[in-house]
Amino acid sequence: MSALGTALLEWDADRIVRILVAGVSVFLAVRVTDSVLVGLGAAVLFVVAFNCLWVIATRIRGRLRATY
Repeated sequence: MSALGTALLEWDADRIVRILVAGVSVFLAVRVTDSVLVGLGAAVLFVVAFNCLWVIATRIRGRLRATY
């Protein structure tokens, strides 16, 4: 199997969340702003904010698993 085929079949929680974050960020940027450059900036800010929240959540989940 080619490397591309393997990469397409390896769907984990991180990849799914990153795709959802990108989609939600673009949707919110389009809804909140009215120009292209401001929308692009807003999308980047939304992605960064949502990604930080995801990293925090995975770290908390990892610490909780380590304690039990």
